[in-house]
Amino acid sequence: MLRELIYCSIGLVLFAYALDYAFSFADDEREPKRISPKVPLIGHLLGMVKYGVVYFTNTSKQTTAEMYTLPVLNNKVYVCNSLRLMPLIQKNFKTVSFRPWLKTSAERIGGNSHEAVELFGGPLVDDFERIIRLTLEPGPWLDAQNLRMGQSCSALINSLVGGLEGEEGNKVWLLSWVKHLVVQASSCGVYGQEHPFLDPAIVKAFWVFHEHMLAQMASLDFFQRCTKAREVLYQALLKYCAAPPADIAHTVVERQRVLREAGMSFEEAVKQEIVMCVATFINTASTLYWTLWELFSRPEVLAEVREEVEAHAVYRKSGEEKKNKENEDLEEQEEEGKEGEHDAEEADFVLDVAALKTRCPILLSVLQETQRMRHVHANIRKVLSDTPLDDGRYLLRKGYYVIMPAPPIHANTSVWGPSAGTFDPYRFMPSRNKASKSDAGAAAPPSGFLSWGAPPYLCPARQFASTEVLIVTALLAMRVDLTPAASGGKWEANPALNYNELITLCNPAKDVEMRVKPREQGVGKWALKMGESRTRVPIASG
Repeated sequence: MLRELIYCSIGLVLFAYALDYAFSFADDEREPKRISPKVPLIGHLLGMVKYGVVYFTNTSKQTTAEMYTLPVLNNKVYVCNSLRLMPLIQKNFKTVSFRPWLKTSAERIGGNSHEAVELFGGPLVDDFERIIRLTLEPGPWLDAQNLRMGQSCSALINSLVGGLEGEEGNKVWLLSWVKHLVVQASSCGVYGQEHPFLDPAIVKAFWVFHEHMLAQMASLDFFQRCTKAREVLYQALLKYCAAPPADIAHTVVERQRVLREAGMSFEEAVKQEIVMCVATFINTASTLYWTLWELFSRPEVLAEVREEVEAHAVYRKSGEEKKNKENEDLEEQEEEGKEGEHDAEEADFVLDVAALKTRCPILLSVLQETQRMRHVHANIRKVLSDTPLDDGRYLLRKGYYVIMPAPPIHANTSVWGPSAGTFDPYRFMPSRNKASKSDAGAAAPPSGFLSWGAPPYLCPARQFASTEVLIVTALLAMRVDLTPAASGGKWEANPALNYNELITLCNPAKDVEMRVKPREQGVGKWALKMGESRTRVPIASG
């Protein structure tokens, strides 16, 4: 019996290798060359499940090719490492498209029915993309959303600082606190003050859902943890959408309208809010976590950011001399401000969010350098028809997928200079002539910075998310000192990461307890002023 099992196992392995070899005969000579897995047929699939999107970065280190192929059974994934080829792929967006991913996310993440999923293969896609982009552009709609979000951020930080006892402050688990803040503040901005995620059970269900989402995407959620958690979210959102509050964000109203007018039922349209919650919470939380980590672990840069924010974006509302020496028109702006901007009239300090966006380049540079160094996401496209690239040198075959991982581009010394592998907090400063601080080269082209996606498919909520990260980082920088509670207060340079999440910046494998101590210079009541309606965060992606 044992002999038969051994022979059978050997036979299966040989058959798998033979089948894998047979599939390669169907390759066109112009297709990118294959990188064969150690385990035939399914080796790359196992790697994707184990390492998530980081797997594409790992395989890219095995070759110097601009583009290569990962075979998975009789399917293929083309991986592009080249900044030279990437614009050519983007130029062919009609035949190498992100849009099929909308159907995949509707089915796998939202749990939509087959009929609802098929709607994303028709005219709905244009209307849906357009309305999301339009309602999240800087303007009155986003202003109202940002105001609610900012007020919630400020209130949560007030609770953190107000709960600190004694001169030594208190302790907090940083990742847990950041996740809590992002879910509460983002939900307040998007769904209003009476949002579904005020219920801790709904928040818990969301993070369980996210934890098992990668397995769900690969059809490996055998115990249906993801499916069960999604049902909890769905019931909460169903109840919310049946009677939405008056302060619901315009973007929610409009995307629900577009879905319904396209023929989607109310119940199916609500499922799309699950997809939107994933897009809203997950990546903002990880980006905020690492921005805080990179800033507070560099005392000299932190001191510069504090000086910058205090000089350009913070002023007093008391009778004392205003902190912002360059904003001579703040009193006029105050008269034009919106009502209810977090009790600004009674505050000791006011953070001007418009000035924070446009007049604090070091802080913005730290945020973008954090994204460049820690971004692991791989932009995905599906080939809708045979597409030649580079004057026919490469051929992308219909039905297969194209992956554009960010790390090989973000680490490219021809794009970012010889310091590409080093964290440079000044890299994204408007003036590139900073020989005393940085050896960064000329500003990278838009295709060289992929943290918000690859044109023409950029994250439509990038202004909302980056504003949230800037507000929280600035308030914490001005109000508290943050240091690891263990290891003598030393910051770990390269903490172990969690690769089992579908995310753009990997979270740490273990949460870190932080000591939070109030700064004497920031003691008092803080408020926000949102500023001019059309003010954008000048991020590199546009």
